[in-house]
Amino acid sequence: MNKVLEGKRGKLKLDFSAWRKELKEQKIQHPLTFKTFGDAIPPQYAIQVLYELSNGNAIISTGVGQHQMWAAQFYKHSRPRQWLTSGGFGAMGFGLPAAMGAAVARPDSVVVDIDGDGSFMMNVQELAALRAENLPVKIMVLNNQHLGMVVQWEDRFYGGNRAHTYLGNPSDESEIFPNFSKIAEGCAIPTARVMKKDDVKAAIRKMLDTPGPYLLDEDRGPKANALAISLDIAAIGSY
Repeated sequence: MNKVLEGKRGKLKLDFSAWRKELKEQKIQHPLTFKTFGDAIPPQYAIQVLYELSNGNAIISTGVGQHQMWAAQFYKHSRPRQWLTSGGFGAMGFGLPAAMGAAVARPDSVVVDIDGDGSFMMNVQELAALRAENLPVKIMVLNNQHLGMVVQWEDRFYGGNRAHTYLGNPSDESEIFPNFSKIAEGCAIPTARVMKKDDVKAAIRKMLDTPGPYLLDEDRGPKANALAISLDIAAIGSY
């Protein structure tokens, strides 16, 4: 097919106007949205706030999982190389090192790693390098205490049976564990933990305004599913 198209380059007159019109109508009739649950933090809301406060200009990196999907959907990327992700390769832990590389390559840009607690733990030791190099990377961890994407499939296809996808303290599920803010403090990185929707905007604004690296741990309420097919895009959760 590529050869056919190459051979007819300049001769093809492709008109996609009807398809574009249909897409616009579908977006109006079925806008991308999400559910809220009390004062729990919807991850999509947190990403929307980040988009607004950064004026859509930040370079965004991600790990792998639900947070990766939400970052693609709710941060409106408008230029090449603004969204750094491993895509279908599924490289958990990609977000923080990618953000560090972007901060070195583009020192004048705002760089934010939108990460999930599972992915972030894969390369959490890079916080030490982040501090040592004093790179101005902002880390926003969407923390749901689970490997959220795997949990989503466990619920959908396996009756909710869990196969080591819970990442919290099994003896006390009310405890948010591990405490990423304390890990950041151990690496001398400014940090904050936020647990209510009403506190999100001020917390993200402080993150962006603080010079140098910063870690914001956003802990959630109810469990969420990420993909459009689930029809249950809800409160905070990530891979």
